[in-house]
Amino acid sequence: MAALSVDKVFQFVQFVANKESRGWISPAEFNLAAELAQLEAYSKREAVFIASKKILNDLRPFVKMSGTITPSSGLCAYPSDLRHFNNAWMDSDYQEIKEVTQAELPYLMKSEVCPPSASYPAGVQRDTGFQLYPVSISADIRMEYIAGPDAPEWAYTLTSNRPVYASGSSTDFGFDEVLFMEIAALCLLHVGLNLDKESVAQYGAAFNKQA
Repeated sequence: MAALSVDKVFQFVQFVANKESRGWISPAEFNLAAELAQLEAYSKREAVFIASKKILNDLRPFVKMSGTITPSSGLCAYPSDLRHFNNAWMDSDYQEIKEVTQAELPYLMKSEVCPPSASYPAGVQRDTGFQLYPVSISADIRMEYIAGPDAPEWAYTLTSNRPVYASGSSTDFGFDEVLFMEIAALCLLHVGLNLDKESVAQYGAAFNKQA
């Protein structure tokens, strides 16, 4: 999978804007449109995950594994870019940490059959982190989670008062390049070019021919 190039989308938006007599789209205007487009595409797929806990393929570029996390009184801090917790395990032996809800926790703690232990830990999602039970657990854990999207940015330097793409300072879209047409259409919409899918596809074909 390859990240969707922010420069490719920028050039396409400029191409369509020129054909539609919209005029030059400034980098600042494009970057705002790009951020809104990515958030819209992300939110659409995020809604499916929230409803079904199913991670769509389009969302997989945002699935990450944390580094080792050391509990403090059993509380494990979330990674800074976490959007949705998926699962967790003990780093030493890959023992899965059973996630339970707060409502389930009292019954589990009182269980005479299999209460939480260092060998079979449980955890509850809190606002401040993932709380392990028993709270005496101090061994490192790891988490798999869905990260929030970073804002794409078309960065540039000025040459003869014209912006020139600076790849080293730019941030590509978090999605795979297969979403080029969807993201590009949303960007066009947010810069005031509300085109139907057929028109965007035709412009896409013409754009690819000149590339």
